[in-house]
Amino acid sequence: MVSWAEHVASGIRTTINGVEAFYVDRGEGNPVVLVHGWASSSFSWRRNVPALSERFRVIAPDLPGFGLSQRLLGGLDLESVRAFLLDLLESIGVDEFSLVGHSMGGAVSAYVASMNPDRVRRLVLINPSPFGAGVGRRPFAVELVRHRPLSDIAVRFSVRRSVVRRVLERVYVRKEVLDEETVTGYYESIRNSGRTLIEAFRLIRSFRIDYLRSLRCPVLFVLGRRDELVPFELNERLARELGAEIYVDDGSGHNVHEENPEEVNRVIADFLSR
Repeated sequence: MVSWAEHVASGIRTTINGVEAFYVDRGEGNPVVLVHGWASSSFSWRRNVPALSERFRVIAPDLPGFGLSQRLLGGLDLESVRAFLLDLLESIGVDEFSLVGHSMGGAVSAYVASMNPDRVRRLVLINPSPFGAGVGRRPFAVELVRHRPLSDIAVRFSVRRSVVRRVLERVYVRKEVLDEETVTGYYESIRNSGRTLIEAFRLIRSFRIDYLRSLRCPVLFVLGRRDELVPFELNERLARELGAEIYVDDGSGHNVHEENPEEVNRVIADFLSR
């Protein structure tokens, strides 16, 4: 298991248009960009990077305001995150790439793919959040942050290790994979996020399903049937409407890529290799 300290040591720090950024870059071959979800960082891909980097060049950034990447002065929205990702990729010589996005990162990835169809080869959406910030059953701490009148107080309340642990206990179905290293990593991922946590809900609310309908690249949905944050039925219905490929893990929830990494890594690698 990769600890937070080991994860940080394996990454690279750089500056993108005056913004300090952190990313992991491992392996060789066709580039694959991993885009993490809300209240997370590139740490959430620690169970996926080693296996995927055996077949691809894997790039996993911390989105602005999360992990070790600096917050954008203008705040977080779909277009600013797209620009950040493309500028980062340009700085390391990546032109064409595939995208793998989880939750909020799924919305970001779909937006990038829709805006840059000439650059995105394939798209994997892991329990994506394309329906806005109001669906699903969210832990109490997350609900506090989502409601703007309480947002400043809620951020101070929520960014605590004990609260992070309770939220993860709600999110993870396979409790055996939730260890102290995971709690530490997720806490460190948002310890300095502040208002970025609130801005990210605005980002999710601004996503439109039409972005997905305009996609020209092959799409795979990887879904945990027991996902309560983004209801499984909504994503399954959307995937079928789009004619996308679907993989379902019956025993996992929202973080299926962490709960069942061996199988998810195999499914993603097979899809991206075509």
